Amino acid sequence: MLAGLVVPGVVVPGVALADPRVRCTLDDERLAEASGLVAEPGGTYAVVNDSGNASTVYVLDDRCAVIGEREVPEKGRDVEDLARGADGTLWIADIGDNGRRRSSVAVLRLAPDGAETVSRFAYPDGAHDAESLLVPGDDRPVIVTKDLSGRSGVYVAEQAPDGSDDSGDSDEPRPLRRAGEVVVPGEAITSVGSGTYTGGALSADGRVVALRTYTDAWLYPAPGGTATAEDVVTALASPPVRVPLSGEVQGEALAFAPDGTLLATGETPSGERPAPLLAVPGATTLATEGTPATSAGRPAPERAGLPEPLTTIGVVVAVALGVFALVAVVAVVRRRTSR
Repeated sequence: MLAGLVVPGVVVPGVALADPRVRCTLDDERLAEASGLVAEPGGTYAVVNDSGNASTVYVLDDRCAVIGEREVPEKGRDVEDLARGADGTLWIADIGDNGRRRSSVAVLRLAPDGAETVSRFAYPDGAHDAESLLVPGDDRPVIVTKDLSGRSGVYVAEQAPDGSDDSGDSDEPRPLRRAGEVVVPGEAITSVGSGTYTGGALSADGRVVALRTYTDAWLYPAPGGTATAEDVVTALASPPVRVPLSGEVQGEALAFAPDGTLLATGETPSGERPAPLLAVPGATTLATEGTPATSAGRPAPERAGLPEPLTTIGVVVAVALGVFALVAVVAVVRRRTSR
């Protein structure tokens, strides 16, 4: 099974022997559906919630307490990720589409002074659900789709938004180009959700591209940096390092702190304990200096439980298969007894 964009040859992921540390917990009820995370240079964090919530960026201190709010003028339909530009602009990824019915998706940009621009994009091959946004130095968004199979599409904007033509619903969406696909190695798909990409991030120094699933973070070295969208695509073709993320119920957000620490958090489904903010210090070093090696035989990471929606899907599938098997047995017995 290939790890990265599908190219000739076989690459095998390494496993980072680093246990995530709980930095704090998102116990404020306003953060119950956190889907996007950014680490600010001053030690604070920015968080957005996903669909059905007000379009608000929450500012947190280093104890995960809400210390500020930034209203987003445009209400997103299904916000799923958050990124930060070098100038401090927040890129809000309105790219979720569970029903795969949207004719276009959007990226909302919130400048430090509060000014907002909206850019709309269309896939070349129909609607996709996505939760991962990567913004390289050339400001051409890279979107990774969310597919349960572990094999997801990588789409690149042909041009960077310029802010001059992105203010209305009547605008023609900008085209996205399919640049390939990124694949979770088969040996790593140990449970429902381990092959589903739910968030992405670029390190501040541009040396690492990261994607996450509900169970793991995947770190792709980018020795050439991430100045362009093509650099990001190239990095996703390299063997990744796997960082198991334990203690999460529905992990969806991923970010890098300026010092290279990997940060992860997610939603708090009803009745569950507040989501932790996990930290993996030195993650960029793990990705760039570690030697990729097989992860075969490594125990699956401890899980607090499967994501609520995927647990429901799994139960339904299991019940359906059981009913199908029972009906088949009854049919066979009836045929034999009627002879």
